Amino acid sequence: MTIKERQEREAHDRENPWRPMSTATPGGLICDLLFDDMAGHFPTDGLQYFLDADCTWYQINPPAEVSFTRKPINWRPSYVRIPPERRALIKGRAKG
Repeated sequence: MTIKERQEREAHDRENPWRPMSTATPGGLICDLLFDDMAGHFPTDGLQYFLDADCTWYQINPPAEVSFTRKPINWRPSYVRIPPERRALIKGRAKG
């Protein structure tokens, strides 16, 4: 990672801080999730998620339901919402 890339990432983190999971609200807002594992905390760069009305987190691409083996600890909004039709399509593909 170059110095410029690091500075851009730090600026993005300042503008869009991580939030506790308890503050997430359903409604199709596209988000980044921060997970916790035995090795420490790790972001999933490039993967995006949304919280559906049934209070389940779904990964957008590839469609998948977030399992409890990978527990999200923080979220960060992207300020873009997925339309209900697209959410239904992703949920259908995630469930098989």
